[in-house]
Amino acid sequence: MRRLLALTSASLSLVCAACGGEEDEAPLQQLQDTRASVTGSHPVVMTTHGARVLEPLLPSRPTLELTSEVGSRDGLRVSLAPFDCDLTATMTGASTFALNAGSCSLLIPPQEGRFACSIRLHIAEGTGGRETAESRVGVTFDADYVQQCAEDDGPSTTRVFVTLEGE
Repeated sequence: MRRLLALTSASLSLVCAACGGEEDEAPLQQLQDTRASVTGSHPVVMTTHGARVLEPLLPSRPTLELTSEVGSRDGLRVSLAPFDCDLTATMTGASTFALNAGSCSLLIPPQEGRFACSIRLHIAEGTGGRETAESRVGVTFDADYVQQCAEDDGPSTTRVFVTLEGE
């Protein structure tokens, strides 16, 4: 009788395992598209920390634009007007995202006796999102700040930390 009971128990275990009926396995949950929690146009205040950065040339109040990337459940396109950006991000939570490596550039025309300058931000990595549904979207990232002005012998490069906080 014990042998029959043991064989029956072993058979049931195999059947349950084949059906995915083990209690140890977590149920598969369908990924939800949560990008709507951060997408849209967001006025931000830009703060740059680093040596040799021409703060007066950088826009202090750019506009952060986040749009859903077509064909993806967690991808975002990121722009930062008036910069020309080639940036994407990936949702990491219900209202948070990881900024992928990319770049933004800005051409500054001659003004107030200064020559024209170009500024490029080569972004290594960053994070963004909002803490609560009522809070504003923000982003922080590390980047190489490359500045080339017409009167310079060559470009100058420095590492910066940039914060974009919602107004």
